[in-house]
Amino acid sequence: MQKQRAESDFVPMQSIQKKSNVEKIGIYGRNEVGKAIVIGALKESAILRNLFDRVICVAVPLNCDMEKVQKEIAGQISSDLTEANAVDMPHSEVNALEGLKFLLILVGVNQHMKLETLRIPEATLPVGSKIVFVTGSGRLCDEIEVDKKIGLDDLLLCELFRQNVGEVVYYPKKALAREIVRMCRPYSHAVILVARALQNVDDILIWKRALERLNVRPTSHEAGLEALMVNVLRFCIDQLEDDKTRRCLKNLALCNNYDEIASEFAIDLWVRDGILDAHDEGQKVLKNLVNASLLEVDENRQFVKFQDQDQDILVDLIFQPEENRVFLMRGGLDLTEPPEVEEWESAKEICLMHTGISELPKEPRCPSLSSLYLQRNYKLTRIRCLPESISQLVSLKRLFLNDCVLLRRISPAIGRLKQLEVFDLEGTKIKNLPKEIECLINLTCLGISISRTEPSNDSKTVIPHGVISSLLHLEELNLDMDTDAEWWDTCAEGVLSEVCNLKRLSAFKFSFPTLELLRQFNQLRKSMEHPSLAQFRLCVGNHASRIMNRLPSDIEFELEQCNRFLRYTNGDGVIMDIKDILQQSDAFFLERHANLKKLSELGIDNMDQLKWCVLGECNEIEVLVDASDTLHQEALAESHCKSICLESLEFLYVYYMRNLRNIWKGSMQKGCLSSLKLLTLCKCPELTVIFSSEMLDNLNNLEEVTVEDCPAIVSLISCQTSTGKVPEMPYFLPILKKLSLHYVPTLSSISYGLRIAPRLERLSFYDCSSLKSMSIDEVSSEHLKKIRGERSWWKDLEWCGHKPDHLDGIFIPIDTCDIP
Repeated sequence: MQKQRAESDFVPMQSIQKKSNVEKIGIYGRNEVGKAIVIGALKESAILRNLFDRVICVAVPLNCDMEKVQKEIAGQISSDLTEANAVDMPHSEVNALEGLKFLLILVGVNQHMKLETLRIPEATLPVGSKIVFVTGSGRLCDEIEVDKKIGLDDLLLCELFRQNVGEVVYYPKKALAREIVRMCRPYSHAVILVARALQNVDDILIWKRALERLNVRPTSHEAGLEALMVNVLRFCIDQLEDDKTRRCLKNLALCNNYDEIASEFAIDLWVRDGILDAHDEGQKVLKNLVNASLLEVDENRQFVKFQDQDQDILVDLIFQPEENRVFLMRGGLDLTEPPEVEEWESAKEICLMHTGISELPKEPRCPSLSSLYLQRNYKLTRIRCLPESISQLVSLKRLFLNDCVLLRRISPAIGRLKQLEVFDLEGTKIKNLPKEIECLINLTCLGISISRTEPSNDSKTVIPHGVISSLLHLEELNLDMDTDAEWWDTCAEGVLSEVCNLKRLSAFKFSFPTLELLRQFNQLRKSMEHPSLAQFRLCVGNHASRIMNRLPSDIEFELEQCNRFLRYTNGDGVIMDIKDILQQSDAFFLERHANLKKLSELGIDNMDQLKWCVLGECNEIEVLVDASDTLHQEALAESHCKSICLESLEFLYVYYMRNLRNIWKGSMQKGCLSSLKLLTLCKCPELTVIFSSEMLDNLNNLEEVTVEDCPAIVSLISCQTSTGKVPEMPYFLPILKKLSLHYVPTLSSISYGLRIAPRLERLSFYDCSSLKSMSIDEVSSEHLKKIRGERSWWKDLEWCGHKPDHLDGIFIPIDTCDIP
């Protein structure tokens, strides 16, 4: 089960399954055990064997003898190949590969090799085919010119995190897990610590807090590993069970001068110093610290010690005496009063995030302060403007005030902070920027939220002319505006013209009230030959802010985490400028489009990079993808093969679609929707069936399906196909783990008896009154952990075949307050 569960999260697997433009993948690293694990997983993957006609794995000789490699390839392709055939290798191999969609894994590549020597055309691999080069050198991957490089160490860190945190099945925790590993690499100990701190934690806010903590980067002398470990250890300490456990850890770190200490001595120390009352309590604390990986225990459980450099960092940077304190970090604790003024004086970094404090010192003395983190302090009710004393923080480089929701005004004194590099005001309620912001010429990152409820006589004073264009070092600019406000309609054009002068800009968040403004932006960027934006969050159209509230917070969070996010509201027709941005986007939110009939009208070829797609209140849309549109595009491209549509799409969320009748219409080619992991359909009254039989053949990565308030659905699956044949597979939806069906009163069957979801773990039903019987082929998973539903419905449910005995034991009567 462990192997099956990990397969869909395996990074090379994801790269191989997605993106037809990624044809050559390089996996590099010296860890031979790790290589064996990766190669074995690729060779044995049922998902890949279903995706490709042939999976071929060949060990490349040290002398790179291409003739031997060719023979091995041919031998695997045609098991009955005779020795005579093998001699005429080039001809045999070309015939064998012709027309095949193959995955070729070349193991042990130690020098630059050209695919032409294997009779494989370098320029144009057969459509959908991919080659994986497994080598010890990242440099060699560059020489081979692979499309994607994957470090073996990164793969092993992902697996290490999974082993320590436990199973991370559901989104958005999976996305957060990947980002946490990225932030911790290449330090395996950091990965283990964060994973243990998040073990069995379901609260998504705590996962977000972990990521936020890792993003706190000290600007003082601590760098690299030490800077990371300060953040990691601080988060782990915050996550400990209680304050007694934290005090025990501090006591042991400050009092222990030995490499290891007897467990009994540590417990006696805690009792002697009055932290604990009893020996048994000490055993529990010790166990918790070991489980958190903050302490390491020997085989006989007689001695404990700190790992790596943990004790030095705890003593010098976290638990240090107040007079020597460099960091003042109290974020995430139950703090209601600000630290004493004396504690601020020597601090270079002050972190007071997520606290309960309601005010700050009026005249803090901290001449060495370089970073001040005050975000998400919702009780800072007395901070409505930054005080004049802010000008005293002359060494300040980073100032975070995001989500201080009552902040209304920024003092002009802010202009005296000449060293400021990062200034984050997103999520505040400020009315305008002071002109003095233009003096902050060292800014590389600026985030602003402006909210004006009252009309402004002069909209130009909201963001004064020349402020943005003065900040020539800006690399990231996030402008979060109230798009319902008329003042932004008149202000946006002037701001945008200044933005186009920022040559270093690589990350940009902006709201375009009109399509014309988007067109001007595209033209200006191109005319100035600025590089493409590496990250963007662009909203096009007015009144965009209200609908986001209908989305669950986890979906909203995921969209905000995407690198290139386009949101299009109240559109009319198909606009080329939208297509241009869509082509670069990995997330797309389309809402309230006036007349679009099909999502595919926007051009399937413009959605090659799309991972996230959210559609809402587009009442004219009847089908998401019409296969005839893809055929039309193929004809225009003079392609000899059929398109692979939405191959990269992982998340599809559809809600309030009044006329939606089909997800997919027409035939479906292998690979289409093959990366889809999460599907949610909410309030689609005309939808009767979700999956055609042809779709099922491609949905090998689907993990979660949620259907809510779709009153016309009679089954998840239609047995009708364009060919009249149902694909032959032992199971459909092979890694589906969670299925939720709420307010689907006409649902009479889940899959019409087709065998589905052998790894299903959670089922939830509510108001499915027509579902009166169920087949064991529909609920055949041995891994089921929970079934939720109404007690009376479960009692009356009939079974086609013998009902598994264990199901009653995992049934939980549904709590209606849990249902939207």
